[in-house]
Amino acid sequence: MNNPSGKLRILLLSDGLPGHLSQSQGLARWLGDRYLTESDEMTVGLKVKPLARLILPYMTRFRCLAPLVLRFYSGVPDDIQGVDLILSAGGTTSFLNVALAQHGQIPNVFLGSKRRLRSDDFSAHLTLEPTGEPHNIVMILPPTLTDPEQLQEKGRELRLSLGLSDNEMLNLMAIGGDGAGYQYDSQAVQQLVQLMIEEYQRTGRRWLLTTSRRTGARLEQELKQAMPAELLADSVWWSENPRKVMAAYMGAADQIFITADSMSMIAEAISSGKPTTVLWPEKSRPDSRYKAALERYEKHGLCQLARLDEPVTCTLDGSAAVSRAREALLDQLEQYHDLSAFQRLS
Repeated sequence: MNNPSGKLRILLLSDGLPGHLSQSQGLARWLGDRYLTESDEMTVGLKVKPLARLILPYMTRFRCLAPLVLRFYSGVPDDIQGVDLILSAGGTTSFLNVALAQHGQIPNVFLGSKRRLRSDDFSAHLTLEPTGEPHNIVMILPPTLTDPEQLQEKGRELRLSLGLSDNEMLNLMAIGGDGAGYQYDSQAVQQLVQLMIEEYQRTGRRWLLTTSRRTGARLEQELKQAMPAELLADSVWWSENPRKVMAAYMGAADQIFITADSMSMIAEAISSGKPTTVLWPEKSRPDSRYKAALERYEKHGLCQLARLDEPVTCTLDGSAAVSRAREALLDQLEQYHDLSAFQRLS
């Protein structure tokens, strides 16, 4: 495709779910660190979903049926031009990703479960687990929109608003809730509070604490009642007064502690470059793939894993490991798709 500008023109397909779009946006940002890029987003909807999910995996096997596949989606223009790379995440966009690539002969990348498609339906298929198929790239760390410099600025603003000195070191505790095979009961609450007390006594660092919508009012009340007030520099109790503070808290904190129940939040914490400890309760039965993904993070020096009743001594600096993970993914993408025609920045 003629492209005298030298820009890598990226089309991001969105199913309207922020978690899916943020993965594609994160990868586009990583590509933008290496190449001159421009990105457009297309929000689409899948029509007659039960029928579409039944037959589209078979229709996408035939390039000649790509125009028919496109008709199963709303929000798709009649002609796609000026695109050098298609990116998407989330099963709803997977069939459209393949059909647009077939119809316009455009390289395509997909992140996540392939929904009865094949990895080689894409120029590159990015996963946390190997599929054993051609074109599959196993990511060390999934792309996120986390920008350490922006976090630091938000952290400075938070410190100023709270009247905190730049010299005061802080820890962040981000608490989720039941999910991904992890369960939190009264014992887990007590262990979590005890961990925070011991870290405060050991380091003198106060805490920034936020719960989430998954935590629930009951666990929050138990936490509040057991938590010594002097430990907290600031807190968000989501069921009482929800505030989205993770970016500011990560920017202000010197070390991050996060519960193990949200892979996306763990990836964002790791991507901050701050030392990150992932905590799990005794009542834990994550599936083998989820557990293996966390263990790979630890193996690559991205975080420390710790049970709530274990002593915690995290001293790693994950910023270098995050940079290595990003560069490794971009290097692998270049093996599957020739990007030499586009202007390189670094």
